[in-house]
Amino acid sequence: MAELHPKKVLYYCQSLVGIGHLTCSLRIIHELLQHAEVDLIQGGLDTGASLEHSRYRNLILPPLLHDHESGGLFDPGDESGVDEIWEARSEAIRNFLKGPYHAIVVEFYPFGRRRFKREIQDLFRAVKDISGPVPIFTSVREALVPRTVEKERRMVESVKKHIHTVFIRGDPEIARFDETFSLAHEIEDRLCYTGYVSPPAPQSWPKRKKQILVSQGGGNVGRELLEGAIGAAALMPNYSFVLATGSRTTPAEMEALRETVRGNNVEIKPFLPDFQRHLLESAVSICMGGDNTLLDVIIARTPTLAYPYQGNSEQGFRIKKFAEKGLLQALEVADLAPERLKEKIELALNTPYPTKSIAINGAFLTSEKIKAVLAQTPDAI
Repeated sequence: MAELHPKKVLYYCQSLVGIGHLTCSLRIIHELLQHAEVDLIQGGLDTGASLEHSRYRNLILPPLLHDHESGGLFDPGDESGVDEIWEARSEAIRNFLKGPYHAIVVEFYPFGRRRFKREIQDLFRAVKDISGPVPIFTSVREALVPRTVEKERRMVESVKKHIHTVFIRGDPEIARFDETFSLAHEIEDRLCYTGYVSPPAPQSWPKRKKQILVSQGGGNVGRELLEGAIGAAALMPNYSFVLATGSRTTPAEMEALRETVRGNNVEIKPFLPDFQRHLLESAVSICMGGDNTLLDVIIARTPTLAYPYQGNSEQGFRIKKFAEKGLLQALEVADLAPERLKEKIELALNTPYPTKSIAINGAFLTSEKIKAVLAQTPDAI
């Protein structure tokens, strides 16, 4: 039952490479909207993903993305300098805020998004000016890229200063936060495992086809995975291979991939709007190791070969943990050779799917935890 006077939550999500952070945020917001109004401020490329609800507003900021070569930020439109983009973002946020707010949820900060520290902390101050002090929550994945103790110390200090609760999207039976964040014990009283944030369970289970689904994910990484799958497809003519390259793949990159195809059993698409149906129908999934991608395949109970993003250790850690529970098989760089990948696919085809269950109700539990805190919070000024 909808509340007569719902509380109002401000949500901030900045994506730098893929769309995983936004996907998780939208799933949590969907649950929050059952009892609250939500204003979302989102950064990154506009993917078109959104929600339709009378209590939902969103602001898409001028994008700033991560440059893999320089390590800095850049304007993907290549029309403005970074300083101009910062000013445009600041003005857009000022014009968007419409309080009073009762809480803030920020995706990943302060465990990431340090380049956006000023923008985020300006937002905290702006909400305090509008609404008075409100609880601030952060939602973070279960595995972080390891940092130096000095950097972890700064994160801990920021949590103690700003954050009411750190919601960890994960199952401690699979992986614990302190395995990739050594100072977790110093903020243990603020940590809350919610389970993984998963898509809804399938409503029906279609018959599996002789189809291999290969997905690069939402970021523009993992080209070698697609190339390896094309090579394996030439050795498995009785199976169709559907390759989803990701929405950031350019037409030139698509054409270059198509030119490597030998045979007529490979279909290459930049995006699959019915991705979940393809997963349910596929005999095997070959994918990257992002948390959302792995939850998609686990919900679909599709045998999976998972390949980690080579730019950091986060996906490799997660894949290793899932593989230890028998939920998937891990791929290494050497496994992308056509013959090796063919053998891995055949092994997955002939391995019974595990019965292991994991906690996957993270969106609902995050929403319920926030609801409980807000029930004890006085109305904003």
